Amino acid sequence: QKKERKKKEKNALPENIEAFPKNFLIRPRFVYPEVSINVSNRMFGKGEKFRYKPAMPGVVGLSLKIKKVYISAAIQLPASEQLKKTYGETKFRNININIQGRIVHWGLFYRDYKGFYLKDFENYYPNWNKDSLGYPKSPGLRIIEGGLNLGFNFNKNFSMNAAFAQGERQKKSAGSFLMGISERYQRIEADTSFVPPTQGILYPNLDKLKYGNFTSTILYLGFGYQFVVKKVHFTPVLMAGSGFQIQSYEQTDKKRFWINMPTYATAKAQLGYNGDHFFANLIYGTEFNTIPIKESRIRLFSNWLEFGMGLRF
Repeated sequence: QKKERKKKEKNALPENIEAFPKNFLIRPRFVYPEVSINVSNRMFGKGEKFRYKPAMPGVVGLSLKIKKVYISAAIQLPASEQLKKTYGETKFRNININIQGRIVHWGLFYRDYKGFYLKDFENYYPNWNKDSLGYPKSPGLRIIEGGLNLGFNFNKNFSMNAAFAQGERQKKSAGSFLMGISERYQRIEADTSFVPPTQGILYPNLDKLKYGNFTSTILYLGFGYQFVVKKVHFTPVLMAGSGFQIQSYEQTDKKRFWINMPTYATAKAQLGYNGDHFFANLIYGTEFNTIPIKESRIRLFSNWLEFGMGLRF
């Protein structure tokens, strides 16, 4: 009896959390994911910053929940000819598998983007005619990322599940200290240099880069808080950290192996309504980690904007 009582107490929901008895939900959603590359010089006062972005119209998808199992799928929206002319064409895969619990969250991700355009190019191409040529493009630039994120929440009255997955409901406002661990592999490939004209002499090592493999272990800390007004909720989350990174890359004249320290930061927020049957939310998230290569600091950003609504049965 004591064991059964302890088991019931362990499995009992906190007073501030309300579970839904419905075992099935359906959630159409629109997502705009994006991987971008920001480069700056680590030698203060030297080298201009430059940024590459993908050309993509977004994806639409559908999520289903049957008991505790979440299944989701999405397809890329077709790009118009005008978009291709102006920004080029990005071929991409963006796969995420997430289990968002109340206390523990884990997620597997795989991202593969090929084809980018140079944003804010005017300093490097002063005579470029954007009307006829679109943006300067780097179709051979490719970014591959894959890894595992594991997160922990330390307040039983605060639920990341209620905030983002809307699998349950938080009754009152509450927040928590958060901790996460990320193991990630990243690869950069370039068939030609993606350093803009006039900047090659200031980014000599990046200018020679053919490809590189970067494996990082990152520990990050932060805080999240959910503001609740009846069935409407708003949740900002901010986390940052660092770790170590094993680097192996090839340049036009040599191969290099190095160990470095990347920085990492992530921020996301959601605004939603979580009713008994109908629910909806708008989510924006961004994260980046750095890849330091000699004089260059590469920030690989992953941004996403998501809107979804659904019904529970």
